[in-house]
Amino acid sequence: MKLTRSICCREMKKTDVLDSSGEKIGRVTDLTFSFDGKFKLSKFVLAGPRWEEFLETIKVRPDKDPVFDGSLIKKIDDYVHLDTSVNSLKTTLDADAIPKGDIRLSQLEKMDIIDNNGEKIGRAIDMDFDVDESVSMIVGGGFIEEKLEAIGLKTDVDIIVPGDVISSIGDKIHLRVSKESLSTTMDDALKEREKEVVEARREKVIHRDLTKVRLFTQRPM
Repeated sequence: MKLTRSICCREMKKTDVLDSSGEKIGRVTDLTFSFDGKFKLSKFVLAGPRWEEFLETIKVRPDKDPVFDGSLIKKIDDYVHLDTSVNSLKTTLDADAIPKGDIRLSQLEKMDIIDNNGEKIGRAIDMDFDVDESVSMIVGGGFIEEKLEAIGLKTDVDIIVPGDVISSIGDKIHLRVSKESLSTTMDDALKEREKEVVEARREKVIHRDLTKVRLFTQRPM
């Protein structure tokens, strides 16, 4: 999967998916991830035209959405370009379409994030894909949101936590670091970027690569 820029799930879900002939075949409605110490992007679930989705919602037709692997994505720019036709894809009705143990984005977004002392620190609000194909978690809520509000950057900044800061995922997301360590790292990162972000906002040239504030660039011990 070749990325021409960093992208997050909420952006991807607004992006049209094209098959190998260049035809629009829908948009990504959900994504799945595996986790074995770090996040790995696994599958994409494709939503069809709105009328088809409506019929599925009211149970007039089966909920049969195409599923594709990241290896079938030729590149992502203004569109998600597939290297195959929609008719060749498995669907959510196929038993092996989504591997057992995969975690859906729609599940992650409902999970609390817990530090290594068992204290709740926020929640996962999105996932970030970088040009180096790394997958990280965008964190919000709780004291993180409070800190961003305090300096007036709540709507302008994504707080990014790499997958190797996560120790386990069950019904909650558990981190291997403490709330205090997260807070200190976040303060330092925001201090480095605050002036740059504020100036960009003033000039109305905000773009996502600028406003990604990545925590723990070194693997935490």
